[in-house]
Amino acid sequence: MNSSTKNVVNKPPSVLITGSSGSGKRTIVHMIKHGKIPDGFPTIGVDFEKLTINEAPLMIWSIGGRSGYRPLLTQYYRRMLGFIFVVDSNDHEGIDEACKKLHEIINNDHFEEKPILIFANKQDLPNATNNDQLQNKLHLDKLNKNIKWHLQATSAIQNQGLDEGFEWLMNSIQNKNDKINPIVETYNDTITMKNHLISLFNITEFTTFIRKIISSSFNFLENVIKYKYTTNFLFKIK
Repeated sequence: MNSSTKNVVNKPPSVLITGSSGSGKRTIVHMIKHGKIPDGFPTIGVDFEKLTINEAPLMIWSIGGRSGYRPLLTQYYRRMLGFIFVVDSNDHEGIDEACKKLHEIINNDHFEEKPILIFANKQDLPNATNNDQLQNKLHLDKLNKNIKWHLQATSAIQNQGLDEGFEWLMNSIQNKNDKINPIVETYNDTITMKNHLISLFNITEFTTFIRKIISSSFNFLENVIKYKYTTNFLFKIK
């Protein structure tokens, strides 16, 4: 594998975290990175952070729940190796909308059956919907069997369930990469072969071109000699 391919393969995997507005996406990222609840306002627009999960780097992209950038971000789905979807377990009225957003992501052509971690956040609240109920309300049983998903009960402000969820996601990404890397290597070997053949073709083409020039030159000299010989012969006859 050439160096450019190694750089691509060795880049930190990118995942997208999204979900309902106010579900706790920013709190999850901040808690994993800094171990505390963030100050300030929720995410507006698109942001990214580099995290470390079990000593492995992870680039996490986040998008605000009400962001107008959401339709534009779908074009980057193919660059993501995994997804995180955060649900507010205590927002009973918003679960249907969360279900709709979740399935919009999974049914997108660029999703490509990548692993998706679903955080059932705010489980510390007394009226939070439990995992079994959420699984039914989010229609997870209707997902394509090729899609690897995990529903993780979480309390971001108490830092509960986050490590388990991220460990599952990293393991799933690694397993998927193990299947992809040989394909990447084969692809790049094919590209190298193609470039090599093109180079040989160019050399052959150049050689053919030179041969044509030499052949044309000899033909020209031959015609000149014939012309001169014929002219002299005719002159002598006269």
